[in-house]
Amino acid sequence: MQFAAAIIAIFLIPAFPVFAQKGDKRGEQQISRVPKEKIPPSRALSPEDALKTFTLQDGFQIELVASEPLVEDPVAMAFDTKGRIWVVEMRGFMPNIDGTGEEDIPGRVSILEDSDGDGRMDRKTVFLDNLVLPRTIAIAAGGVLVGEPTKLWFCRDLDSDGKADEKVEVAPDYGVRNNPEHTANGLLHCIDNRIYSLYHPWRYRWCGGKWLREPTTIRAQWGLAQDNFGRLFYTSNADHLRGDMVPADYLTGKAFPVKLPGLAVKIATNQIVWPGRVNPGVNRGYRSDELKADGRLNKFTAACGTTIYRGDLFPKEFLGNAFVCEPAGNLIRRDFLTEKDGVVSAENAYKEKEFLTSTDERFRPVNLYNGPDGALYVVDMYKGLLQHKLYVTSYLRKQMEDRGLGQPLHLGRIYRIVPRDAKRIIPPDLEHASTSDLVDTLSHANGWLRDTAQRLLVERNDSKAIPALKQLCAKSDNPVARLHAFWTLEGLGGMNADVLQIGFKDPHPKVRAAAVRISESMVASNQSIGNTLMDMIADASAEVQIQLALTLGTAFGVPQTNELKSIRTNSPFALARETARFSLGEFDVPVRLKPKGGVAPLTAEQQKQFAAGKQVYETTCLACHQAHGMGQEGLAPPLVDSEWVAGPAEWLVRIALNGLRGELRVKKQKFELDMPSLAVLDDNQIAAVLTYIRREWGHGFSPVDVATVKSIRDATKTREDAWTEAELLKIR
Repeated sequence: MQFAAAIIAIFLIPAFPVFAQKGDKRGEQQISRVPKEKIPPSRALSPEDALKTFTLQDGFQIELVASEPLVEDPVAMAFDTKGRIWVVEMRGFMPNIDGTGEEDIPGRVSILEDSDGDGRMDRKTVFLDNLVLPRTIAIAAGGVLVGEPTKLWFCRDLDSDGKADEKVEVAPDYGVRNNPEHTANGLLHCIDNRIYSLYHPWRYRWCGGKWLREPTTIRAQWGLAQDNFGRLFYTSNADHLRGDMVPADYLTGKAFPVKLPGLAVKIATNQIVWPGRVNPGVNRGYRSDELKADGRLNKFTAACGTTIYRGDLFPKEFLGNAFVCEPAGNLIRRDFLTEKDGVVSAENAYKEKEFLTSTDERFRPVNLYNGPDGALYVVDMYKGLLQHKLYVTSYLRKQMEDRGLGQPLHLGRIYRIVPRDAKRIIPPDLEHASTSDLVDTLSHANGWLRDTAQRLLVERNDSKAIPALKQLCAKSDNPVARLHAFWTLEGLGGMNADVLQIGFKDPHPKVRAAAVRISESMVASNQSIGNTLMDMIADASAEVQIQLALTLGTAFGVPQTNELKSIRTNSPFALARETARFSLGEFDVPVRLKPKGGVAPLTAEQQKQFAAGKQVYETTCLACHQAHGMGQEGLAPPLVDSEWVAGPAEWLVRIALNGLRGELRVKKQKFELDMPSLAVLDDNQIAAVLTYIRREWGHGFSPVDVATVKSIRDATKTREDAWTEAELLKIR
């Protein structure tokens, strides 16, 4: 019997290295925690049958908007002013368990229309075809921005036939193709007139008939949203809600990296989920911490599609709530958001329940959107295989093969969620609205309409709007409308000192903070503005104090490193910073680690290696560790002054070749890591990028030579598993 059990275990536990998958971890027993008899059938359902699998909280219903063959493998969408849906179809994603041929199956951007007004899309026009793994879209400037890593395109239909006639490259470095789970996406047009992305260190602005590019911080991972005040929210796989409580304008152009608190703040701390079915088909479903005892997903593992509800169709208590997809658990979470002194926290709106669950394993909600009608729209990729080939485990392969989850391909649905028995709303035609009507729309209760009106006003660049906008700033009793008016004036170049003074005295702290931020370009040249900002140091609002610190630091020079510690107590920057400290914490001021014996200068050849390493870093490492090298909370540890960067080069080479897993202490902080291998890079590239991080950001550690990389690669060529902290510490 023992021999028989051992033989069976050979087939249940992945053998290394013969049967190992890229997502396997050495020594783990990948035995299913859900008996076969408890797993319901997972056949592909018709859209009508899929609707019967949903459970929604009381008072809501879900309606089908579009389905295959009208839409295939949808991952993102956008509404235009005609009510049409522009959908991104990533048709090449994981056509089989090995992901072979994914770049050969053309993706596309299609336009869906409801020709008979019944609420369902019934007409399709392929706007842009033959794209490789396209992933994001935004309506802008009479056309659309389309993300097709590694390109960001601006495309326009010049003859009104619904097809792209013009395709202009906006950026050559919009993400990477080899890892769809960790690359640029989002394209969110925000209240500050900029378009932001995730996993991309740039933001974009349409100005003077061209796209301007400005540096910003990198956020992760899939699904970017803003609230009514322009704060950004997003997710990271197992961490379902983070957000920026301060603008990210202040992280770039510095002579020395400063990690600004208030970015990537952990909004939601409880990651427990409550699916409506067992979930054996998740990548690490064999782990006790991955599935509950009843076989249902335990915690978020594929959080994505963040949105903040900003519509006017749901009951008032839903306004400002966060909604997040969990496609691995076939559910959608609703979080209450509460705020105190500028600090936002999230809590599941239902006790041990979710806003929406499905018993259909192929229901894969990957994105959520506010609609022009006030409804919440759901993009369902409707796919059995969700994990990308880079991470598939042997366990998941067996699940896919045993239960036929890899087929059929090219399905997909778009749903809308509305209150039960809600009347269908026909949004106003903003495309042909007058300037006056667009200004009035800035006061509308629907956030999509407000955002679109602001965008159109700025794109039209109509100076006739400026007097009405100034009136709105001064007279409206709606703080959100006033906020839109201030930013629209900024976008039109119509801001002046008199209007700013109105903003500085606004009764709402978020409007005052926005006015302070908008004033930055005028502070140094206008004494009255500078004097008012000095007076505002006494403002009781934490968010105003925080913005004052950032703005005054920008206008008069941000103190660096040791200056932050010794700055005079009567400095405006210091006073504002002290006030802000209680809600955002201290600035992370690096303490320089110096190699013994001083810093040896790089040779000419090493300088070339350093330059090459910078390029590798920007394409491979920057998305997680960021341009400033300070990493991201909950995602990637800092490289700046890290003891691991300063330590033996052999540590870094091994990490690059095999990855890193488990708990890691960096600068007295714990990180739980699952860093993938970078062994696809050649020896020269690995040596170059490691040399770069050991000499960038004020570091002075020795370069890494190619011979070291080659010798370690040869010595560890049979190793399949990632390294752990304990293993690396034994190497000296």
